[in-house]
Amino acid sequence: MVEFDLSPLLGVRPGEQLEFELDEGPQRLEDVSVSFFHGSLTFTRVQGGILVEGQIETQIEVVCVRCLKPFLLDATFDLEETIGLPGRPRPGITYALTPEGWFDIAPLLREQVWVEIPIKPLCRPDCRGLCPVCGQDLNEGTCDCHVERVDPRMAVLASLLTGERE
Repeated sequence: MVEFDLSPLLGVRPGEQLEFELDEGPQRLEDVSVSFFHGSLTFTRVQGGILVEGQIETQIEVVCVRCLKPFLLDATFDLEETIGLPGRPRPGITYALTPEGWFDIAPLLREQVWVEIPIKPLCRPDCRGLCPVCGQDLNEGTCDCHVERVDPRMAVLASLLTGERE
């Protein structure tokens, strides 16, 4: 949990700001883990809420879709989100301060981290993956399996060439 005391911004006019440095070690954000969070955040009092802006650097723990090995994915993202004031819900605002003026930024960071994860994360662009027969990691060496790649749409035509009939 990464919390900030934003109570000084509750009773001020729009335009007032607070700045914080974010320097957190390993974090588990429900269903995703990161090695660190580094960055600077600016909280600005705006009409009806508090605007948080900043740039965050992190490393996300993901699994390669080809070789199934975990690796760290470097990511940098910009934050820009309006935080609601306590006791004053507004449509379109997802995050809000506690009644005491504290803000837990972890759910917002989790959301941004998930956006940064590619659909098919690769440990490296030339990852060769696993052998579909024996499971050998082809990045570490070859295997003795013979894998014939046949397009299933052409299997009938291939059988005509070899003289086989079903």
